Amino acid sequence: MSLKRRELLAGAPAAGLIGVLPTRSRDGAIGQDGSDIYQVDDVSTIMAAAREIIKEDWVGVLITIDASGMPRARPVGVNDPTDDWSLWISTRRGSRKTGQIEANPKAALHFGFDDIENGTKSSFYASFLGLASVHTDPQSIAAHGPPEQYRAQWPAYPEDLALIRFAPQRMEVMGKGIMPDQRHWQPQGLMLPPRA
Repeated sequence: MSLKRRELLAGAPAAGLIGVLPTRSRDGAIGQDGSDIYQVDDVSTIMAAAREIIKEDWVGVLITIDASGMPRARPVGVNDPTDDWSLWISTRRGSRKTGQIEANPKAALHFGFDDIENGTKSSFYASFLGLASVHTDPQSIAAHGPPEQYRAQWPAYPEDLALIRFAPQRMEVMGKGIMPDQRHWQPQGLMLPPRA
């Protein structure tokens, strides 16, 4: 019997955009300081699975906070992670998401595949919490802008292009060989070091 997505999500707590501190725990204890991280596999295995997920599902869901404090979610195309795990997103200058990021840099980015047809056997996801920033400088555009085949979406490219740099501080991964805690279905995770 296959579980429907709603049945799977009904018992799962909603993920909040919480502050993150560089502490780790393997016991799954729930805390607000990052001590709720469940981790069994080594860091390199978890990071490799996350990279594979992003490569396979490069359209993620970016969540920002609007002026009233409500989360706003939308699909976005995401470049492969850089060596420091920065994730770059192309958008239009003046978009709502750029204004929201400039007012509040806290954000989340989620990638996933449900595999409902196969009873969720090959389901996976990677979720990231971190800080986002908006970049319109020529150096960032040259290094992280969209490939040429996508530039037609910006009629005045590069003048109407804005890049979002998402700098994850925490990641959680399930699938691609990374198994969750069986008691609570808590995914494995890790804290990422701060970057400039």
